[in-house]
Amino acid sequence: MALFSKQGSAERLLSLVLILSGSATYDWLAIRGYRAQRLADRSDQDSLERAVALEPQSAEYHDLLCRNLIFVTEQTSRATGECMKASELNPYSSTYWLDLAQAYLSSGDNIRSSVAVHKAVAVDPTTPDTAWSAANFLLIQGDLPAALHQFSIALRGDPGLAAPILNTCWQSLHDTTLIQGILPPKPDIYLSLIELLLAKGEPAAAHQIWLALMQLKPPFDYHQALFYVDNLLQAKDADGAEKTWEQLASKSKTLQAYLRPGDLIVDGSFTQEILNSGFDWRYTPRPHVALTLDTNEFHSDGRSLLLTYSESGGDSGLFEYVVVQPNTRYQLTAWVKSQELLTANGPRLTLSDAFDNKLVASTDETAGSTPWHHLDTEFRTGPVTKLLVLSISRVPADTRIQGQFWVDDISLRPM
Repeated sequence: MALFSKQGSAERLLSLVLILSGSATYDWLAIRGYRAQRLADRSDQDSLERAVALEPQSAEYHDLLCRNLIFVTEQTSRATGECMKASELNPYSSTYWLDLAQAYLSSGDNIRSSVAVHKAVAVDPTTPDTAWSAANFLLIQGDLPAALHQFSIALRGDPGLAAPILNTCWQSLHDTTLIQGILPPKPDIYLSLIELLLAKGEPAAAHQIWLALMQLKPPFDYHQALFYVDNLLQAKDADGAEKTWEQLASKSKTLQAYLRPGDLIVDGSFTQEILNSGFDWRYTPRPHVALTLDTNEFHSDGRSLLLTYSESGGDSGLFEYVVVQPNTRYQLTAWVKSQELLTANGPRLTLSDAFDNKLVASTDETAGSTPWHHLDTEFRTGPVTKLLVLSISRVPADTRIQGQFWVDDISLRPM
């Protein structure tokens, strides 16, 4: 019995020694790992080198040191070795392969850089950020087909990358056909490209992408595209703006509701949302003139525009662009009403040339208290007149005015 008791005690003692030894080893490893992480967090070269020395099998620390050697101290030859070690320790990380590609590129070795990029794409073929980075490397290396393919993957995976990708492609290629080839069938990306091209002063290229957008089947919110109509108006391209507006309306039943067959005024009865864009009404608040849509007083269709004047005020702040033909007779009509509109010169509807601001036509003024009554005026456009501005104004504008003025059923038709 004593023999067995002594043997058991020895085994228990050995087990305890092994447990304590294992615990000490674990603690030492944990402390070493903690110290390495703290050093790596400092991000300077000396600390990263010490972290690598403590944890030489950490691909992360080798990669962090590689980045530091590339971008901070510019020791590209050493950086290549550290990035190679990181990719060897973890060959399934696209990040490590891309950093190795950067190290090779920084040292002027384009061939090995290209190999590393393709390794990154091979281990991570679908992640948008990887595709975006790979595309930039391939573009620098002159592999245009491969770069465009990776740009396409990035766009399809993350539309949020559209702005930098499209900008990079345009700056590098200046070829809308090539760029269009990588676009996914997403209208918002096409619109982003149109905005970019307009900002770069490339209206012809923007028009090419607009025509491609009109061929897409997926629907989109027409509000997002109104900026293109506005851009054409600012460029004094009245015909182009009108055609673009019609194309946009053909893609949207909601926008079609703004149009009336044969009538050049968009939403002359004020029944739709004011878009403040395109060929719909635009409004900028003016002092002493309050505009509201009145559902209590109207001539037809359940709503009218109410202007409430106080003190003074000339331009109401509301206007609309109208495309017309040169040397053509037109008739402008409207229904108006007033309530205690006290002034020496009341409001009137006016049409002015959008390009030189010359007055083309105006209705009679309205003052006092009047029931709904019809206003009309006829005029002929000039030999080069293409675009008019319809507004409600007073001349002179500095005289006193107080009271209410309603407008409804505005219409402009060729005679």
